[in-house]
Amino acid sequence: MKKSSLTRRSFIKETSAKLAGAALAATGTGSLFAGVGQKAEKLAILGGTPVRSKPFSSTWPIFDENEEKALLKALRSRNWCCLKGNVVYDFEKELAKAMGATYSVLSNGGTTALSASLHVLGVGPGDEVITTPNTFIATINVICNAHSLPVYVDIDPDTGSINADLIEDAITEHTKVILPVHLAGFPADIEKIMAVANKHNIPVVEDACQSVSAEVNGKKLGTFGVTGCISFQEWKSLVCGEGGAILGGDEDIMRRCAAFVNNGRDPRKIKGGYPYPGSNHRMTEFQAAVLTEQYGRFKKQDKTRQENGKYLEEKLTEILGLKSRKRYCDNTRITYVEFELDYDKECFNNVSASRFAEAVRAEGIPISGGPRRYGKGCHKEGMLQEHLNSHAFQAAFSKARLEKYRESLSHLPVMDNVTPSKKEMLSMDSKIILLSPRKDMDEIVEAIAKVAKNSDKLA
Repeated sequence: MKKSSLTRRSFIKETSAKLAGAALAATGTGSLFAGVGQKAEKLAILGGTPVRSKPFSSTWPIFDENEEKALLKALRSRNWCCLKGNVVYDFEKELAKAMGATYSVLSNGGTTALSASLHVLGVGPGDEVITTPNTFIATINVICNAHSLPVYVDIDPDTGSINADLIEDAITEHTKVILPVHLAGFPADIEKIMAVANKHNIPVVEDACQSVSAEVNGKKLGTFGVTGCISFQEWKSLVCGEGGAILGGDEDIMRRCAAFVNNGRDPRKIKGGYPYPGSNHRMTEFQAAVLTEQYGRFKKQDKTRQENGKYLEEKLTEILGLKSRKRYCDNTRITYVEFELDYDKECFNNVSASRFAEAVRAEGIPISGGPRRYGKGCHKEGMLQEHLNSHAFQAAFSKARLEKYRESLSHLPVMDNVTPSKKEMLSMDSKIILLSPRKDMDEIVEAIAKVAKNSDKLA
C-alpha cells in the first residue's frame, strides 16, 4: 500500500475550513478530522502500512571524544578519589551556580543524596516523612532505612504527583519532613507544598532526581526546600552512570550534608578528625569528569527538547481528547524526560489509552498509554512489609501505631484506582526522541492523528 503523503501541516489546513460541521461534532471524534475522509490509511495494527518504518535512535547515553579525553585525564592524574582530586569540587560550584543554589554537594547517587538530607535533618526511629506512593522505590528506601514511616498522601488524578491539598491532613506530631517528588521533568505543586510546610514549620526535601533544570516561576526545582536532590543515573537526562547532588542554601545543613557523604569530615576543615556523622557516599573523579562534559552536552540537548516538546504539544492538542499535562503554575518549565498528554477515551470511541498507544506503536512511534501511576505504588511493595515486620521497626513503633499505619495503606483511592479518573495519559520516554529532527516530530503527529481518526476501528 502506498504511504500517505498527508503531513500534519496539510492535515490541519485541509480540515480547518470544516470545523463547524455539527454532525461531526456530535460524534465525539472532533471536527479536526472532518476533511480526512478516505485519505486516512488503514491502521498498521490492522494490516496497513505504518507511518514510520525507521526506528527512533535508542543510543543513550550519548558521548564522544570529549568524555573519553576527560576520563583519560582523570585516569592519568592517579587522583581517582575526590579527596585528592578537584573535578568533583569544581563541578559542585558550577552546578550550584547553574541551579541558582548557594551550595551543592555531589554524591555517588540520587538515593544517597536523599539519604544524607534526611539524616542531617534528624529523621530517625519513630519519625514520619510525608511523601507520595507514586515514585521510584528509592524515595521510600531512604525513609525506611532511617527506621521512619513513609506516610503516603494520595495523588492528584490530573498529574500523578502528590496531592498538595491533602498534605496538611497527614501532618502529625511525628512528622519530621515533607518529601515531594518531581517526576519525569514535571514539577509537583511545590509552591503550595512550601506554603503548607512553612505554616507548620516542617522542612521540605525535594526529590528532583528525575527533573534537573525544571522550573516554577523562574526558580529551579531542588531550590525550594531546605535541600533538593538530583540524580545523574543513566536513565536521567543529565548522566554519568550513577551519581547525585544535594542543593541547598543553609550553610550549616549543607556543611553537614557534605560531611555525611564523606565519612563525617568537616568540608571547611575547621574541625579535625571526623566531627560529624557520616558514611562514604563520595562521587569519584571519573564520574565527575564524565558529568562535566555531559553538562555541556545537556544544555544543548535541553534546548532541542524544549523546542520539539512544545511543538508536539501545540500540534497534538489540536486533536479533541488530547490535552497538555496539567501545570500547577502558568510559568512552569518542564524538561521533557517524559512527554505526556492527557487522554480522554470518551473522545476516541471509549478506546483505552493502552489500546490507542498499541496502535500508535504499530505506526512506528514508541509510546505507552494508561493511568498516570508509577506501577502499583510503593505502598504495595514487599520491602515495606519487611521493614514493618523487622525488629528495628517493632522497637521504634508501638504495635498499635504499626497496625494503624498498615490500615492507612488502604486509603489511597486515586493511586489504587478505586476512584478512577476518566483521564488517562499517553507517554513517551522523550529524552532521546525529542532530540530527533523536526520531520520526525511531524511523523509522530501524523501517526497519532491517523490512529485518532480511526479509533472506531479499535473499539
